[in-house]
Amino acid sequence: MLETLLHEYRTRRLARFTAWVLAYGTVLWLGDRLTRASGGINGFFWFLFWVGVLISGVYYLIRLVQFVRSRLLWRLRRRLVVAYILIGVVPLSLLLVLVLLGAFIINGQFAAFLVVNRLRNHFDEIEQVNRVVLHQARFAGEKSPSAMLDRIRSFYVTELVGYTKSYPGLVITLHLGDETRSFLLNGQIVDDPAAVPSWLKDNEYAGIVSDRGQLALRSVERTKTAAGQLTLVLSQPFTPELLDLVGEEIGPVGVAIPRPVEHNEEAEVKITVGKTKGPTVLKNLMSSRTVTVPIAANPFDFKVFGASSLDPIVWGGDTAEKAAAPAFVYVTSRIFALNDRLVATLGEFSEAYVLLFRVVAIIFLLIEGVALIIGIRMTRSMTRTVDTLYDATERVKAGELSYRTHFPSHDQLSALGEAFDGMTAAVQRLMQESQERLRLQSELDIAREVQRQLFPQTVPRVPGLDLFGVCKAAQSVSGDYYDFLKLDENRVGMVLGDVSGKGISAALLMAAIQSALRAQFYDGSADGGSPAASQVSTAQVVDRLNRQLYANTPEEKYVTFFFAIYDARTRNLSYTNAGHLPPILFRGGKTDLLRTGGTVVGLFPVAKYEVGEIHLEPDDLLLAYTDGITEPENTYGEEFGQSRLQDVAKGMRTASPEVLAETIYRSVNDWTGSPELQDDMTLLVARAW
Repeated sequence: MLETLLHEYRTRRLARFTAWVLAYGTVLWLGDRLTRASGGINGFFWFLFWVGVLISGVYYLIRLVQFVRSRLLWRLRRRLVVAYILIGVVPLSLLLVLVLLGAFIINGQFAAFLVVNRLRNHFDEIEQVNRVVLHQARFAGEKSPSAMLDRIRSFYVTELVGYTKSYPGLVITLHLGDETRSFLLNGQIVDDPAAVPSWLKDNEYAGIVSDRGQLALRSVERTKTAAGQLTLVLSQPFTPELLDLVGEEIGPVGVAIPRPVEHNEEAEVKITVGKTKGPTVLKNLMSSRTVTVPIAANPFDFKVFGASSLDPIVWGGDTAEKAAAPAFVYVTSRIFALNDRLVATLGEFSEAYVLLFRVVAIIFLLIEGVALIIGIRMTRSMTRTVDTLYDATERVKAGELSYRTHFPSHDQLSALGEAFDGMTAAVQRLMQESQERLRLQSELDIAREVQRQLFPQTVPRVPGLDLFGVCKAAQSVSGDYYDFLKLDENRVGMVLGDVSGKGISAALLMAAIQSALRAQFYDGSADGGSPAASQVSTAQVVDRLNRQLYANTPEEKYVTFFFAIYDARTRNLSYTNAGHLPPILFRGGKTDLLRTGGTVVGLFPVAKYEVGEIHLEPDDLLLAYTDGITEPENTYGEEFGQSRLQDVAKGMRTASPEVLAETIYRSVNDWTGSPELQDDMTLLVARAW
């Protein structure tokens, strides 16, 4: 770890910056501790520190993201897991959280709504009781206020005493003239009657009030009687018994009444409620006595909490104003108990809705389960395939081309394994072919070098004649053959042949011809000549070569052959043309073709060959060639031809044999328009002087 930190410090500027920021922060902290008595370090220096921390934090956050992407999420399996978590697990978890949160909020508020609704119903019942009593008092005949109040009290005590449990702590206050009565439903006298505030001008009032720190449901009714104007005030205080009634079958109910904080109260009880000015404290906390939370129907029947605010009117004020802080009614219940009450309102159709909900929930769970199984199987298939292909790629990269994955093709992804096996097999085959091609190329290079040694390395010199020969192979080796044979000081042999076919077989046959031909004129003497060479005619040489090739080569193999001997003493050229393209003799402005001879060599066991003779005069030019010179075609399929060859040679008659040969080759290449040769091209040039 220390080495890593040191390497980070040495190689990265922001790492050094972060280290100095931390050191700066440490110095600030120590200085602040030492100078606390005098006010501490100036805030500007702390601002600089936090700016540096922010820059370093952003930098290392980016580094962390890069590390996660390049290291932790490098493997496909981890990326898929993260993708499934972000796409499936996180949204589903958030959805479940939202559903649970919604269930808690909605059910809790539904419970609070039920409680508040019961309070309102209770309040409506109080108003109805007020109206019934006033109706009785309006038609009573008592003229005395005292008698009228006694009659009304008697009515409450005798007729409504049975509702004591339904209205626990209900206080009835009667005002008639100067007389006042205040009592409970059971007849018990109340010493502190409810007064009528000065702001209440209407004949009727109903609402929640805050009177001397207590909440109450209060209803006020006024009417004229025979004894005077009667004011009837019914007050239902919030008591544990009342909370038991409104929370029945729902859950325990509580009430909290905030009030402003006094100066001498502890700060720990201070809270802020709604839009009230300043802190408040909770007072008169009360809750149900006998009602408990319903028993859980199943492990998923969670408790819920709901609350609702009440805005009581301050009863004893000079004006009708709301209390400084609202009161709160809160209730604790269970989800299934509330849902049963909600569904029960649907009557006989409730089961259908419940059944539909359960069916949809089961289908949803089944789909999620199937999707989870499919996702897991797809992930395993993908990661297994990718891991296997990655390992296979590494092996192939290391040179193990015979490695195969052997994946069964169940789907497109697993078919990649078969495709990879096919690819590696093809690569292995191509590598083998490439190695074989390299081996063949190496052998061809050797063969080309050997063949190059078979061609004449030097041109023999004889009086009165300049010689030059060149062969350009279309492939690595050539089936054309040319040679010069120094027979004696005044005699030289000229050879030109074209073996049927191309490539190695033609080159081998060419080598055999060269060996067989030279063997006829070699007797082991130092100069390479033979005393018998002066007595051998060109026809005899070709005839022997024909019989030898026929006996030792396949039937389909043959050679077109031209052999000539020049004698410098007589300036005569004797020749035999065995099926070869006739060489061209340029003399003055005329041309002559050397056709005398016979058929091709090596095709028939017995053939008759003749000898032709010409006398070479100064400036005569003899041009012998193979079909690779005249038969190449241009883009329109037209051959170069003998006539074009003659035209090129006539135009360069005065040039040296080397320049003439190069001009002919260039003309043929220009005609074909391609640097690649269509066939072996061989020229043999002789110029008399």
